[in-house]
Amino acid sequence: MWERNGNQQPNSTVADLESTDRTRIESAYSVYKTVNQNSVTDIKDEGYVSVPVLYKIFISAILLILSLEWIYPVTSSDQQGSERFLSVMAGLTGALLLAGLIRTGWITGVLIRLFIALAALCLMYGGSDPARWAAAYPGIFSADMDTFINNWRFHSISTETRGLFMMCGWSMLMASVQSLVLLRRSVMLFGSATLLYLLLLESFAGLDVYASVIRSVLWTFLIQALLQLLRLNGGVTTPSYRGSPYGRWSAVTIVASAGMVLLSALPGQFASIPQPERISLEQMGERLARWAGYTQHSSIPAATAVTGYSTADAPMGAPLVQGNSIFFIAKSPKVTYWRGETRSYYNGSTWSDPGQSFETASPSGMLRADGWENPTYWSRVRQTVTMQREWKGPNPLFTGGIPVNVSFQDKNKDNQENMFSLLSNRDSATLWLAGSGDDKIVKHYSADVMVPVATPEQLRLLEETNKGKDPAAIRRDYLQLPTSLPGRVQTLAKEIIQGSETRYDAVQAVKTYLAAHAEYTLDTRMPPRGTDFVDDFLFVTRKGYCNHFSTAMIVLLRAEGIPARWVKGFGPGVADPDVPSQYVISQGDAHSWVEVYFPGAGWMPFEATPGFTMAQGAGEGVAALAGPQPVAETPPYTSGGVGYAGAWLLARARAIAAEPWLVAAALLGAAALVRMRRLRPALRIRLLLAWPRSSFPDRERLLRAAAPVWAALARRYGPRPPGMTLREYAASPALAAGADGADIARFAADWERLLYGPDRPLRADSLDFLRRALRLARRLQAL
Repeated sequence: MWERNGNQQPNSTVADLESTDRTRIESAYSVYKTVNQNSVTDIKDEGYVSVPVLYKIFISAILLILSLEWIYPVTSSDQQGSERFLSVMAGLTGALLLAGLIRTGWITGVLIRLFIALAALCLMYGGSDPARWAAAYPGIFSADMDTFINNWRFHSISTETRGLFMMCGWSMLMASVQSLVLLRRSVMLFGSATLLYLLLLESFAGLDVYASVIRSVLWTFLIQALLQLLRLNGGVTTPSYRGSPYGRWSAVTIVASAGMVLLSALPGQFASIPQPERISLEQMGERLARWAGYTQHSSIPAATAVTGYSTADAPMGAPLVQGNSIFFIAKSPKVTYWRGETRSYYNGSTWSDPGQSFETASPSGMLRADGWENPTYWSRVRQTVTMQREWKGPNPLFTGGIPVNVSFQDKNKDNQENMFSLLSNRDSATLWLAGSGDDKIVKHYSADVMVPVATPEQLRLLEETNKGKDPAAIRRDYLQLPTSLPGRVQTLAKEIIQGSETRYDAVQAVKTYLAAHAEYTLDTRMPPRGTDFVDDFLFVTRKGYCNHFSTAMIVLLRAEGIPARWVKGFGPGVADPDVPSQYVISQGDAHSWVEVYFPGAGWMPFEATPGFTMAQGAGEGVAALAGPQPVAETPPYTSGGVGYAGAWLLARARAIAAEPWLVAAALLGAAALVRMRRLRPALRIRLLLAWPRSSFPDRERLLRAAAPVWAALARRYGPRPPGMTLREYAASPALAAGADGADIARFAADWERLLYGPDRPLRADSLDFLRRALRLARRLQAL
């Protein structure tokens, strides 16, 4: 029985179907082929509605703006290179969306998008000569694959290759989103994902994304409203106005979407909205641990990073594990700390230096002539550094003091000395290699540096002999403290330093307090969101590594008006027993310490971390631990990345073949996959039979599930001849003579009734149709 629809004609009989035009019956098999390849739902696609190209371009342009909301929040914090990253990603996204409007095969589409991603990569990292950088990149990629195969750490590969993976992933995302918007006519999924992403940035990264959230809602509403016209044109309902429907609809939707967003913002203008409570990963971890049954004395596994050096200024406090990868080898007549960068601005969670400026310097000339002339406090030494990893601009050069001049010993392919561009900052006494497109790598360099030799007695006497105050520029840049710094930190600083007669005594008082009230460890945690890093260290955890101690010392000194700055680089390293005055510096030697300003002498270094000694020139070996910015350890590059990949795969294959149980499990898995593939039509029908929804049955789902039966019949009995209807094919001698002839004939009749009948099938008839299809699928697949 078939359920009657109230406004339909009586049910057609078999004779009526046989008397219809052969063209209509012929179209049944074409529908079957469409069902077998895609789905019945796809038959009712937009092919019947012609959409203007300009309308699609307009929708894609707004989709481009919505996509940029994923990128803009993380590039709007005045970081170096953020403008270039934003412009390249905007161009990449626009090119991908434009390519998505062109109808091509899937292979051609993939190749076009890959080419666009590679072009964007060259523009991102190629500097002033992208073509030359593109020619050199295959070598970098081969070395990265070699490194990754060695240690299986994604962060060990170069920034360029990570950027390539990111752009390829972004290309796939944009292709999927554009297909969802233009073909399925829905942007709500991508819009919701955008809002969730922005809220996560606000909750976990502390970024201000309020404006981005408002804009994202506007773009999502606008795109969905524009897509609604396509839905109306594709259905039985059409717009009520005539003439230029797309232009008029676009104007109306822009006004309506903007009005909705503005209306939703009105409540915030009349009532104050409290700040949302920050999410604390530590609190979440503790709650999860209690729920899982951990006691208060149990340790919760945390994601840790390997100690090392990075120029990035990330929030401090993450747990670390000791690294041992060699960074560089140095020769120095005195034991020194190796300065890389200094930071002056503390925001409560990390250090930065937005006002730091560099000027171009010549390696052959003097880099500075101030702050080191007095031999009472400084001594000149010559140091040589040999990098053990690829090192090129933009990156700092490590020196053991204030650099006076620097020279390079590297030769190019013509056996001529490489000329590197240098950037010098006299205020911070640091040197940087300038970024360039020539891809020059520094291996060896020498530097004359001034190292401090002032004694405690000399520093104490400075305030008596030099009554001058700190320069205005020093006070402006190196007394900064965040306005959110808790008052108890300033109160503690006053208690510690009160009674100190000299600046040197105040520094020693802070150092003594930290050593007595805090514990050194790499097993730390990030402070809760909204909590000051120093306040959390001094009053809550009271444990940490060099970042914690050095930052706390600077904040306590600044709170009492003593200029101080944060320095990161490397400790002295390990003395080479075979080569005098040579030191091996590894990732584990990465370190941070404090420099305090003394009028008349300049910036003097001080060690804040307990157990470490600032022994400048004393000939003592100091093992500095716990890097300032955790990064993945990177082993030295080796050649032959592609060849090594083949050898590695062969070794893995031999290791697997040596384990019989692994081979047996692989064979069983392959057999199971083959069997599942053969039984897939029957499994699909079984799942549909167990479908509990009240809306069951519907024509599309029934036809889609039973469509593979026709393919199985064609494989068993041969394809349907041209001009033969499905009913005639089912009644042919080859099929009718078989044991399943009756089921096949009934199946064909029910199929045509489902496809052409005006009535809705009853649940009992649909279940009978599916059971018959299941029997046929089982028997035909088993043969």
